[in-house]
Amino acid sequence: MSDTLYKIIRFLGSPFACRCIGLENIYTSGPAIYVANHLGSVGPIAIMLSAPVRFYPWAIAEMTDHERAPLYLYNDFVHPTLHLNGRFGMAVSAVISRLSVRLINGLDSVSVDRNRGRYMEPLRRSLVLLAEGKNLLILPEDPAGPLDPETHMRPFLCGFILLCSMYQRLTGSQLPVYPLAVSSQSRTVSIGRAVFLEPPGSRRRDDICRVCNQLQEDVQELYKSLEIQP
Repeated sequence: MSDTLYKIIRFLGSPFACRCIGLENIYTSGPAIYVANHLGSVGPIAIMLSAPVRFYPWAIAEMTDHERAPLYLYNDFVHPTLHLNGRFGMAVSAVISRLSVRLINGLDSVSVDRNRGRYMEPLRRSLVLLAEGKNLLILPEDPAGPLDPETHMRPFLCGFILLCSMYQRLTGSQLPVYPLAVSSQSRTVSIGRAVFLEPPGSRRRDDICRVCNQLQEDVQELYKSLEIQP
């Protein structure tokens, strides 16, 4: 059912899809992790509508919970983007959240509850999907981190890189992680070359940080290249 819903959303949203470049860098249909910039509420939607990949996205837990979604949506979108305040703004948020929560859960998204410290649950769920040959979409910007004025990105949280190590232990194979950038100015999604976590060594934490930093730099460079296009 989730695959059918995904296809319906892509079909209905096709008029709003962006150009997608860098598809030659994808050398397998899955499994893989795609790591992208968030670009506010626009990024995740644009990526799923534009890239010809069936993604299983990581989603903020508040947006998968009918009780918590209205307030989160109000603070994240309705108030700052729609400029609606007070009771009316919350009412609009409640209406939007009824649909959005159903859609996010209907896509078999991976719920990530950072505020309640449940870190292993999304990793275990993600590992199951990867073992089934699925592709994850992760937007790992730290909402509390400083905003880079050039790329409009915040520093990456690196916990998702643990999936590469977990996948290696489970299958004996390396997991490709693709940097991906989306630009609203050029209306383009760009996919870069895969990055890999090397087989386990004595400095695993340093290796994870290195891969995370490399991915962040790659996404930033992809974004910059899109922004300067004529």
